[in-house]
Amino acid sequence: MTKPERNERRRAMQFRGGPPPEAADTEATVRWLRDRALIKDLYARYAYGIDSVDMELVRSVFHPACVVVGTLEEGSLDDYLEGIEHGVLMYDATMHFKGNQYVEINGDNGFVETWVIGYHMEAAGSPIDSLVLALRYQDEVVRIGDDWKIIRREAAEQWHTGPFPRPFIGEPPYPRRPRDPDPAGDPSSG
Repeated sequence: MTKPERNERRRAMQFRGGPPPEAADTEATVRWLRDRALIKDLYARYAYGIDSVDMELVRSVFHPACVVVGTLEEGSLDDYLEGIEHGVLMYDATMHFKGNQYVEINGDNGFVETWVIGYHMEAAGSPIDSLVLALRYQDEVVRIGDDWKIIRREAAEQWHTGPFPRPFIGEPPYPRRPRDPDPAGDPSSG
């Protein structure tokens, strides 16, 4: 029996992480711990912003010059945020969970890979199945003052269940939004 080999997704994975400073260097250790906490917090703020559709909170984790290579497109931060907002609003609810995070810090530059499972739920009665999407966000980060920002993001899909990308079916028939009455077309008005 031949031994199975790593598939393309697994071959693309490359661990990046860095050792802590010397234990005797308390100041460097505290800075390293603080930097790691701030870098790891970027995804927590991002996920909360995405799930609540608070795009200003989402924007706050990125450097204005950020370049994004997403699962479906790549481009500027503004293009990415516009597309994400539109995409998220097509679902009734989303919930993103972060799993493993691997952090590498080199002075004022760093890298964090965050493993994510995002639940994208369709409204009750939708003819479309909900989507569960597993991604690895590979973020290059830079120190800006006392904070960190994502300067480059690459999203790598690990797997998904449900339709991805979401099929376009026009305005969903569920739930219908009440339409504004047209007073000009109402015979009783006038």
